[in-house]
Amino acid sequence: MSAITLERVQEKKQRYLFLDTLRGLAIINMVLYHFCWNVDNLVGVKLNWYHTNLAEFWQFLICGTFLILTGICIRFSSHILKHTLVLAICAALITCVTWVMGKQTLIVFGILHCMTLCFLIFILLHKMLDKIPNKIGLYICIILFLATYNIPHQYLGFGKFSVHLPHEWYTSYWLSLLGLLSPDFRSADYFPIFPYLFLFLAGYFLSKFEFPQFMKNINIKPLTFIGQHSLIIYLVHQPILYIFMLPFIA
Repeated sequence: MSAITLERVQEKKQRYLFLDTLRGLAIINMVLYHFCWNVDNLVGVKLNWYHTNLAEFWQFLICGTFLILTGICIRFSSHILKHTLVLAICAALITCVTWVMGKQTLIVFGILHCMTLCFLIFILLHKMLDKIPNKIGLYICIILFLATYNIPHQYLGFGKFSVHLPHEWYTSYWLSLLGLLSPDFRSADYFPIFPYLFLFLAGYFLSKFEFPQFMKNINIKPLTFIGQHSLIIYLVHQPILYIFMLPFIA
């Protein structure tokens, strides 16, 4: 779960360091979350709380933070194609490495894969998105995220306001990338385009608002440093954790 820190986010030619601080906090949470995943899935020490709604919400906060921050930063980037290529290469590398390690760790469409497609969609639609007022765009993204959140579970909406989708839509392996999860699709990390594209776009529309001064003043240097190197930390943290935990893996 990584965010793009290659963007040159500027305000009066200065980087918004509070975004890096938030990203650094998310990175630390991500490492802790993956450490727990390793303990539960690889070491074999079952963490009952890890399978609760609270743990699922923890994961959502981490990934949601990355996607929103990446959406914010993309509006200030002058090298979007370069960043998209870097993301695509990193995502492909993760798939190859996890494939070698085995089915249990295989990541076919994780957070970096999702971000890559979000970038490509943004490149195609950015001229249209620029014409949408920030408030309207943000509200639309929030509504669409909530409406599509349960697409992988074969329905739209929530509770009494849900609409079940045809089972036949959920038979193609590759349509799982959109959220139409097929029975034969397996990925240790799974972030389909729907609903997560709308978190990314919500970040883009948030970037059009004026940031409060107190936010601009936030700069916790250790977290900022981590946030500025989040992509490399994402790529290396699991191999490092795996090496240290190898003696305990059954």
